[in-house]
Amino acid sequence: MDKSLDNIKELPIKDIYDLVQDGEIDPLKAILVLKEIEKKAKQYKTMIEDIAIDEISKYDREGAYIDGYNLKLKRSAGRWDFKDIPEIVELENKLKLLKDKHKSAYKQLDNNITSVGEGGEVITPAVFKPGKDIITINKKI
Repeated sequence: MDKSLDNIKELPIKDIYDLVQDGEIDPLKAILVLKEIEKKAKQYKTMIEDIAIDEISKYDREGAYIDGYNLKLKRSAGRWDFKDIPEIVELENKLKLLKDKHKSAYKQLDNNITSVGEGGEVITPAVFKPGKDIITINKKI
């Protein structure tokens, strides 16, 4: 398992997987290389998208059929913006406070404390669903 990152970068992705499975490449080095490949792929995809949109716009509503894939031009979903509507902003702030109160009630469960509000009402704790384990990657400068 002494392959350098540069040597691993030269391998096809499937070979990287096979070599990790065979114990010939450190899986952590493989993750680093695949993360770099993913980052580069996203970067180049973004750079090509405008050109590809121009190209696909030349096709009719059925789109283009290429290598078993159907490519069509479609508009992504729009987004509503309510930040300039005071009534909605106020209600969203109240909702945030309410959620925070119930999160706090959950946190007090660890100490076997029942959370009680200002008026003496019992606050139902929110349900927490833990995330899965992931590997974080930060490049040192």
